[in-house]
Amino acid sequence: MVAVVVALVMAVLAMAIAGGDDRDRDGRRVPVDGRAAGKDSGDKPYRARTGVLLAGPASPEEDNATFRKLVSLVRETPEGERIRIVGNSFSFVPVAEELVAAHRRGVDVQVVVDRSESGDWVAPALLRDELGTDVGARSSLRLAAGDLHQKTWSFTRTGSTRDVVLVGSMNLTYQSARQYNDVVVYVGDRDVRRIFDRRFLQLRRELPGVGPAGPVELGADRAWFFPGYDQVSDPVRQQLAAVPPEGARIRVVMYAWLDARGLGLAQLLAAKDAAGADVEVVLGKSTGPQVREVLEASGVEVHPGVLDDGDVHHKLTLVSHPGDSSDTGPVRFVLTGSDNYTTKSLDRPELLMRLDGSVDRRHERYDRWIDQLIARDD
Repeated sequence: MVAVVVALVMAVLAMAIAGGDDRDRDGRRVPVDGRAAGKDSGDKPYRARTGVLLAGPASPEEDNATFRKLVSLVRETPEGERIRIVGNSFSFVPVAEELVAAHRRGVDVQVVVDRSESGDWVAPALLRDELGTDVGARSSLRLAAGDLHQKTWSFTRTGSTRDVVLVGSMNLTYQSARQYNDVVVYVGDRDVRRIFDRRFLQLRRELPGVGPAGPVELGADRAWFFPGYDQVSDPVRQQLAAVPPEGARIRVVMYAWLDARGLGLAQLLAAKDAAGADVEVVLGKSTGPQVREVLEASGVEVHPGVLDDGDVHHKLTLVSHPGDSSDTGPVRFVLTGSDNYTTKSLDRPELLMRLDGSVDRRHERYDRWIDQLIARDD
């Protein structure tokens, strides 16, 4: 019995992520091989793990470890349980096929994705044909208007694990598998799962005119559901402005960074750097020329986010500082989710997460990840 428990504790889950805001080619029917199976080695029950999933591009795309992870989660969801997915674009056929199979074995499969990004792909067509579009049914697909950009999955149970939620910057597309992304995994917390379920129902009911929600507490973490903010109430700007510059380190990896909001955040970071903070940025494919000019003309250390094997799709900001009189010690947190540094992000359904960096050494793991991204350009 002890040996079985030790083996379960030591089992390591593959960690990966992918995403893509731009439309990619239509979904291909790609078989999912046995490496995506949802069982641990032998006959041990499948268990999801809490933590942060980080990975880069995969070739071929169906080998992306995060998509393998999702296939495993879906495959191991038993009859009578529920899967809910919110997404921007969805073209990855193997995930759609697993969702269809789950529905056929008695799982409630409910999906809401953006119509303008996903309406033409094969994957949603498979779901529409099998699940239908009646949101009152136990399973359904809704292709929603409203520029939906949030990316979350939730499971009432998968394998032996209850209340699993994944939140990140990824899309369910082949393009996703060719980019660098991150996902945060919550396991065994019913309150967290119910928060995301409530937002799912609100999106399904209210889009395209959905209202904001938050900030909401997720244990040591916090979440903001956009829209509903402007450049004054912008939670990213408020949190960065509050960072005391002396002794602070701020690292940003951003796919899209442009327009008035992006320029304002670039100027804020340049000022923090000038006041004594150590600011470093990795600029993704959609960086505006004015933003780049401000950052490169300042003391901010700038690195490219378009690499030989793929580009960064993160919406990631790491902050650490010694703290001030209101803090009990050093402060470390991570901002991530689906929110790019753009005005457009404030005006559409997005998700911004603030992660307590001390939990599961998340800040440290992200910090090493950024080091690896920068080293790939050397």
